[in-house]
Amino acid sequence: MSIAAYLLVYSLAVIVLGPSLLGFLTRSGHAPKSGVAAWLIAIGSVILTGLASVLLVISDVIAHWRQRNSIVVSCIRFVCDLAAGREGLVPQVLLTTILGAVVVGIAMVGIRFILTIARLRIHAHGHSRAVRMVGRPTAEPGVYVVDAAERTAYCVGGKPPTIVVTTATLDALASPEVKAVLAHERAHLDGHHLLIVTLLRGLAAALPRLRLVTRGALEVPRLLEMCADDVAARRHGRGPLLAGLLALAGGAPAAAMGAADVAALTRAERLAVPPAHSVRVRAQAALTSAATIIAVAPLGTLMLAASGIFVCSG
Repeated sequence: MSIAAYLLVYSLAVIVLGPSLLGFLTRSGHAPKSGVAAWLIAIGSVILTGLASVLLVISDVIAHWRQRNSIVVSCIRFVCDLAAGREGLVPQVLLTTILGAVVVGIAMVGIRFILTIARLRIHAHGHSRAVRMVGRPTAEPGVYVVDAAERTAYCVGGKPPTIVVTTATLDALASPEVKAVLAHERAHLDGHHLLIVTLLRGLAAALPRLRLVTRGALEVPRLLEMCADDVAARRHGRGPLLAGLLALAGGAPAAAMGAADVAALTRAERLAVPPAHSVRVRAQAALTSAATIIAVAPLGTLMLAASGIFVCSG
């Protein structure tokens, strides 16, 4: 039981302190890949430690069910007495109401998550199919040109995923700029960025009051755009990518990731005036340290709690 309590305290600390800390460390975007990892580790660790706490409590109850002096078992037996009506009708009704609300709440979280993921996937697959029907394939695999007056380029998930470029974009950009923009979108697909964003949007819809998740669902897409910028800039240079970014207007669908739809001004400044190497190293070191602490803390908590139990039992 003590181990589960320690894990819950850890989860609460990450939930309360994580959004502000990670938001501060990732606001500049100097180390976007490390920033994405830190956000995902924080969110994943909270979810996993919550599940682990529940499993530990259940295993503790099973292991000590015959020991009357166990606090957990005593609490469970007391709850069972309340549910059975041995303590009176009013406590029984109150407990039943509370348990029912908990069950309904957990069910609603799961249903919202599943429905959001399903809706985004259906929309993305439908959009991808529509693009492949009306668009013209190019020499680049998976890239389709769509006749439209709006200058935009984006990628959308599907089977297979698709990169969409409008005719207005091709008319407005030079060949090096088009290649840089396409490399940006290809980086999204190669890095499975669409899947990450979809899962985070599902979690944010399922847990709208959990600030760690809702803010992560906003910050991670911004950092993923910067990750794709870095890939494209290494392949085709910062100049063509910056020119392409400034020329494109936001217009990608909700389930897609567009070349100029998220934090365009910050990304343009980052490309125009790249940070010094020492600044990037410090940002990466700070984020790596934070992510390591967040990832290792539950394991350290388990080891300390377990060693304390063993010492007491000896």
